[in-house]
Formats: sequence, structure tokens, C-alpha cells
Amino acid sequence: MNKDAANIGELYLNISIRRLNAAVRIGLDTLTFIAANPNWEIAPQLVAIFDRISSQVRNVVGISPKSQEATLAFHVSPGTLDFGKITASLVNGNVVGECLFCGVSLYKSDGALVIDKSLRYEGAAFVRLQRRFAGDALLSDVAAQLYQDEVAALRLLGIAEVP
Repeated sequence: MNKDAANIGELYLNISIRRLNAAVRIGLDTLTFIAANPNWEIAPQLVAIFDRISSQVRNVVGISPKSQEATLAFHVSPGTLDFGKITASLVNGNVVGECLFCGVSLYKSDGALVIDKSLRYEGAAFVRLQRRFAGDALLSDVAAQLYQDEVAALRLLGIAEVP
């Protein structure tokens, strides 16, 4: 439970799935799926678990949630790339001046993309993708969209080929 809720609208139940480094947050009108540093090879396992939880919530409540929110967060190692130079090309250098790394946040009506400097890994980037979906969206569709979002984020970091 969210112990720091200021009102009933901020309450949620957090279910951690530690072996997959994932979680589900069940709020009053949203269901939030979280996967940290995911490997797409485990996507079928995540989708199956998230589908079961979603189905159970719908059965208990008797209706579909108003919306679903998916958050995908991961670190990206640069390999031979220089993320500092690559991210500098995403901002106006005359305005921000010289930086080690330029974080970028893109907000749209259905979600957000944040690219920031990783504090955990030297020279790496940290990416957070958030997207809202209709309450009756299938998890397979959610996973497919998140994968497309991940590929787009990696391209912004200069990684053209994604396995």
C-alpha cells in the first residue's frame, strides 16, 4: 500500500514480482505494470502474469479499469558510442552550454519518454517509458507498443540496430 497517500485517490496496492524485476500497482481507477531493466526474452512470462492479474482485478471489480499504464525503465550501456555527444545533438547547445550528458523528456497525451544519464553505470543512459492504454487493452498489444517505444528511444541514443 502507498503509505504516503495524501487522499484516497492516491492509494494503491503494489504487488512486487521480484524474480522478474517487475511490479503491478492497483489503484482506484488504474492498473500500472512496471518492468525494470527487462529482457524481452521474458516478455511472454511478464505478459502472462500481467494478464492474469488484470483478469483477476476485472473479475473482482466487475468492470474494466478506466485505463492501464505501462512503465518500462532500463539502463543502456554505450559500448563504443558517446552518449554525451549524441544527447548534446538533441538540445540547443547555445542555450544549455557544454554538458556531460543532456537529458531529454518528451511528454505526449498518452505517455512520456525520459532519457537521462545513468547514475548506476559509467557512461550509460537511463531510459523511462510510460504509456497509458485503454482499460480493456490486451497485454500483448501493450508489450508490442512498449517494444516499439524502446526501439525509438534507442534510436535517439544512436543505436540503430536492435536485436
